[in-house]
This record gives sequence, C-alpha cells and structure tokens, in this order.
Amino acid sequence: MVFYNEGGSNTRRKEVGENCRLEIAGADGEVAVTNVSFSEEANTSEVQYSDGFSQNIAVTGVTYSGSFEIPGNANVERDLGWDGGSGEATTLPQHVSSMSIIDGEGDEYTFTNVLFNSHSKDIPSDDRTTQSFDFMAEELIEE
Repeated sequence: MVFYNEGGSNTRRKEVGENCRLEIAGADGEVAVTNVSFSEEANTSEVQYSDGFSQNIAVTGVTYSGSFEIPGNANVERDLGWDGGSGEATTLPQHVSSMSIIDGEGDEYTFTNVLFNSHSKDIPSDDRTTQSFDFMAEELIEE
C-alpha cells in the first residue's frame, strides 16, 4: 500500500499538475501551461537469426514526443517553433534547442533539438482562447 504525502524514503508523493512548469529555450522565463505530457517509445526490431532458441528484440532507437497547452496568447511560443514565412513563402517548423518540463516533484525532463510538429488554436465564443502544441525531440535528459 502506498501512502501519499507521507514522509519517508520509500513512499511516493502525489504529484499535482498545477505544480508542473515548462521552460522553452528563447522564451522569457517559464511558460504557463494548463496541460503538458510526454512519452518515450522504444523503436524495436526483431532479430531473426541468433545463436539462441528464443527470438530477440533489438532496440534500434527511442522516440520522444508529447504535447502542451497554453491558455491565452501563445504567439511568442509559436514564433519560437515556426518561422514567420514571408510573401508567398509558407510557414515551416524550426528546431528549438531545448525544452524542459519540471514536474510537481521537482524532477526535470530536458528535451533537446525539439520540433513543434503541430500547432492548433481554439477560440471559443464563451471562454478563454487556448493554443496546443505537439512536439517531438531527439534526446531526453533527466535531472
């Protein structure tokens, strides 16, 4: 049985989402978010020929991806991850050097060479505007 928010080294603490922070390289300080998530996925390949009788699964890489949502105006963050386009040129995503997610426990997950591969803006008539970003990254460093 796990007891939350109790002292001791073998107990787990309850993480609260409102304590999560997001820092994007180039942004001025922390970015206010209403939701942030990420996933790590192992890229695998089945090895068909081996010395053993069992089938082996080889890890060929790791994919990092996730999303975050910003309430209100997120033009600064959008401009960090998308070029402006000019004239007849279309806007294209550009890499952000790093982005850090600091969870409620203070653990920091720093992603490097980040690409915002999706951006959407929701403008409801009776509530606050939100902007959502999906991202992918080349590397994850846990601190």
